[in-house]
Amino acid sequence: MQSTIILVGAGHAHLYVAARAQGLIELGARVVLIDPGTFWYSGLATGMLGGMYTAEQDQLDPKSLIESNGGEFIADRVTAIEASSQRLSLASGDRLKYDYLSLNVGSQVNAAAIDGIQDDPSVWSVKPVSNLWRLREHLETRFRAGEVPRVAVVGGGPTGSEVAANLVALGTQHHTQLPVTLVTHSERLIKQAPEGAATKLFRNLTGRGVDVQLNIGISRREKNTLVAEDGRRLAADIVVLAIGLEANPLVSQTGLPVHKQEGLRVTPTLQSVADPRVFAAGDCASMDGLNLPKLGVFGVRQAEYIYQNLGACLQGNTLQEYRPQKHYLAILNLGDSSAIATCGPFWWHGRSSMWLKDTIDKKFMQGYRN
Repeated sequence: MQSTIILVGAGHAHLYVAARAQGLIELGARVVLIDPGTFWYSGLATGMLGGMYTAEQDQLDPKSLIESNGGEFIADRVTAIEASSQRLSLASGDRLKYDYLSLNVGSQVNAAAIDGIQDDPSVWSVKPVSNLWRLREHLETRFRAGEVPRVAVVGGGPTGSEVAANLVALGTQHHTQLPVTLVTHSERLIKQAPEGAATKLFRNLTGRGVDVQLNIGISRREKNTLVAEDGRRLAADIVVLAIGLEANPLVSQTGLPVHKQEGLRVTPTLQSVADPRVFAAGDCASMDGLNLPKLGVFGVRQAEYIYQNLGACLQGNTLQEYRPQKHYLAILNLGDSSAIATCGPFWWHGRSSMWLKDTIDKKFMQGYRN
């Protein structure tokens, strides 16, 4: 009897599975990918914001990818998962039954972290990635109208830092000195990186005009102002949120065990701790005892395990256990033809770092286009 494998979300891990769907089909499976549409790649996203890449360069079509490899694509959004009955509900009203389910639905910004930002059109979050393209279009429209809005980026991690740097780069392309403030509650930027890298990043940003504000927690938004926890007020016509990434709330609707905000609790084989028929990878998965950063490098590494273990389930074979890499390469695009690369305790800054990032990211995208 044919088994149905449903892949929910066209994230890093499921692109890998989609490109190899024929292998699962040959084992007797029907493979279905459900996603609203286009995949936007986070690796090129901040460079796209800064004008280095076009929107087309940052996108892939998951429909053509899986269909060219024998699978099926449904352009829809999953609204509910009933793990007990192995059924999905879609926004269209359709219901589907599965034998094996894999979730790769990513994360979202915790908009509840700051009062007054919900439904505020001047507030942009870094997720979904397509927001960064829309923000670029919005700013370019205002530049053409002779406007120079004040922008505040909230969050001093890798994404917030890259966004601030590339906002400056976008302004420079339009012969505009865009006023950018970068705010973080931490005592330094990119706190998981080596201290030397954080210092270099701070000097790069401030040297290009970014007002970096450390040790400031933002509590609320009032008109064109951000109000800090200590009462300080920061002028901001536009706010970009790069804080508090949390797993897509869909995983909490499965009825299966989750780590609050971190994702579906999975075993080392990336299966739900309560239901071996359900897998999860990337930002929506959480392994007991680990607190992995919500970075694409982990989803990319987990991809092969999702694929191999789905195949093992079909064949009744032993599943492989995923072990996260202790050290990983992270490269921040600074928007000035340079980048900061870190790997464990090591870091380096320069044009060679940017060349390496550009090469890796374009190779990733081209691999799926081919």
